[in-house]
Amino acid sequence: MYGMSVYTVLCLFVLLHYGNCQVQQMLNKLVCIEHEECGACLSAASHCRWCADPYYTSGAPRCDDDQSLVNTGCSQGFIQRPEKPVWDVVENSSLQDMMPNSHDNVVQIQPQKIRLSLKPRETKKIQFTFRPAKNYPLDLYYLMDLTWSMKDDKETLVSLRDDLPVLLKNLTDNFRLGFGSFAEKPLMPFISTDARRLANPCSVEEEACEATYSYRHHLSLTNQINEFIEHVNSSSVTANLDNAEAQLDALVQVISCGDKIGWSSRSRKIVILLSDGLIHTAGDGKLGGATKKNDETCHLDDNGYYSDAMTYDYPSVAQIYRLLDKYKVNVIFAVTESVKDHYDSLNQLLEDYTYVAKLESDSSNILKLVKMGYEDIVSVVNFDDDSSKGPLKVRYFTDCGVNGGPLIEATKCTGVEYGMTLRYEAHVTLESCVEYKSSRETIRISETQLGLDSLTLEVDIQCGCQCSSDPQKDMSLMCPANSHLVCGVCQCNQGWSGPSCNCSIGDEKASAELMAQCREPNATRTMACSGYGDCLCGKCQCDRGFNGKYCQCKSCEISIENGIECGGVGRGDCVCGTCMCSEGWSGPACDCTDKTDTCVPPNGGDICSGHGDCRCGRCECSAADDSGSKYSGMFCETCATCENPLCAHAEPCVTCHLSSNCTDVCSIGNYNYTISERLMDTVITDDETICILRLQNDDAEGLECQYKYTYSAATDSLTGVDIVIRSKECYQPTSAKIMTSGLVIMGCVIAAGLVGILVVKCGQIVSDRKAYARFVKEAQESRKNMQELNPLYISPISEFRLPDSFPRDKHD
Repeated sequence: MYGMSVYTVLCLFVLLHYGNCQVQQMLNKLVCIEHEECGACLSAASHCRWCADPYYTSGAPRCDDDQSLVNTGCSQGFIQRPEKPVWDVVENSSLQDMMPNSHDNVVQIQPQKIRLSLKPRETKKIQFTFRPAKNYPLDLYYLMDLTWSMKDDKETLVSLRDDLPVLLKNLTDNFRLGFGSFAEKPLMPFISTDARRLANPCSVEEEACEATYSYRHHLSLTNQINEFIEHVNSSSVTANLDNAEAQLDALVQVISCGDKIGWSSRSRKIVILLSDGLIHTAGDGKLGGATKKNDETCHLDDNGYYSDAMTYDYPSVAQIYRLLDKYKVNVIFAVTESVKDHYDSLNQLLEDYTYVAKLESDSSNILKLVKMGYEDIVSVVNFDDDSSKGPLKVRYFTDCGVNGGPLIEATKCTGVEYGMTLRYEAHVTLESCVEYKSSRETIRISETQLGLDSLTLEVDIQCGCQCSSDPQKDMSLMCPANSHLVCGVCQCNQGWSGPSCNCSIGDEKASAELMAQCREPNATRTMACSGYGDCLCGKCQCDRGFNGKYCQCKSCEISIENGIECGGVGRGDCVCGTCMCSEGWSGPACDCTDKTDTCVPPNGGDICSGHGDCRCGRCECSAADDSGSKYSGMFCETCATCENPLCAHAEPCVTCHLSSNCTDVCSIGNYNYTISERLMDTVITDDETICILRLQNDDAEGLECQYKYTYSAATDSLTGVDIVIRSKECYQPTSAKIMTSGLVIMGCVIAAGLVGILVVKCGQIVSDRKAYARFVKEAQESRKNMQELNPLYISPISEFRLPDSFPRDKHD
């Protein structure tokens, strides 16, 4: 301990008085020298070495860099170094569809097995592809509610004798059918215990039916459709009292009785459950005396009946989920409108393996539901692994079959069709060593719907030393009791601790001498383990977030980019709470690169186009003018009043893609352009820059098309650019537009003149007609009373009157 203290003080002294080169060298030492075991030493940093020489007594640390150990007298033959990395693709069969008469040669995932190694804080990327195989075998089991209310539905199913095989043939060439039915536990209060009703539950309907049963298996899986129809037709309905049935009881037997049902080891297993009733779950069976917890095993007798239905309770939803996941069985709940909400709630708990569809009252749409449910199930691809059992962590990235699309973090893809190839990338990380010894972990990455196609990863965890397994029996006499020699130093046997290995870990009290071993020497604090841990037999067991011999150091910063302390291997190492970054990296978590090549635009030129600074490998743009507006773009290449040079630089790749003369990856200089089309996606983020390209469209003569596309930094490579074509608008080119415009204008002028003439002519005609009508009216009135109405008229008759005084003849 004294030697360690002297070296620590020496390092701090050098840090204060020497230049950057010496500072870096001493920081490298500080990462190593505090470790007292070989495994912890080699895991601390890539440059740390361990001296396993049992006679190494110079007083210098056993954990140091290579040159320092040699200088202090450690023999080269005893210096332990990190193991060499391992990467070996063990199995890599090509993707293969289902071949006729052979179910064993199908390959849906590639590669199938990889062996690799990981060190602490190291991540390795594993790329694999998945393609759904055509004509994959289908085992379809009809599980039907045969209570009295479903009587008509059975007859409908029988009537589909000719349509059923046609439907299944369209789904896959390899299919088999099975049939089973369920009703209710034959226990009170679920059924009537009256003797007459026990023998014939349908006696109240004045018809005969079968005695109530929980589940009955009628027909094992077969490709003979006629045999299936015959068994459905010969089955009998039964009855119960309540509106809840034994669906879950039946499901357990269907899933677990694989040998009797006939499930194939390599097939897509689907149970279509038809019902109009609710579901009994765990606890309901105790009302009738079925008190034992469901054991999730097969209990079918020779006649296919669930023989222990009166003994075991209904299963819970959690038990059903475990069975569906274990045997990779999917369930289509085809239920009537009255109970669909009930099954929708169940689907939320079992959504990975179930599908709910509305069944007509007479089951007339059953074939449609089978097709919809099957297509919904097979269109989902989801990957999972068993890494939760070990120290490894796995993250998934996929393009979900979008050709040239970016990788996004996800395990599930929907809308998958036959022939689509899905590209996946698994990031496997070892964050820290659980034990400082080498071991091997096996991870199985499998597609959850089938569970048969998988990628096996054999991971060598390099946390130990080769000398750890050397017995060195002849040198064990150098060590005290309760200890043995490991890599040149004495280590306590299991159950013992302390400097002399004389402290039993089971002891609750530690002596004052051992407590002193947990206090940092010459420190003002008197608390053991700096108050951030427990002292156990002279050694500190630190709380989470603290480390060091005396728990005096906090954990280092975690990189936001990959979630690893100090950015992981190759970026930096943790030195007592502070990240010591490797050359080319900086920042609190060593996630800021010093390289500037990622800030140089693809068309060359200055860093950040001369309009900004390169920080952490990305451009921070400066102001474009005094108004405060900034340059923008991933390389500060454009502004509100500037032309974008990268749009012109990317045009050849976009043109090549649109003409189908090149692949989705186009290289110009040191940059790779990855091009994809998302014409319906109008959401553009701040990281994307918009460009416009106009091209003559050969497919439509005389038309010119305008394409709007965006570019941004690629997610999987800083030396790549993702281009996404967002929209396409086609119209006539400029010359044609001018001619068309001229013709349109001339037409408009002529049309306007014609319209004017027509308006004037119509006005004249209307005016003349009004005058003529007025003339006709006046003429008619004149004829009625011409004398009064016409002042120019002079009558040809003259009238004379005799005066009244003139004598008249009496005969006048």
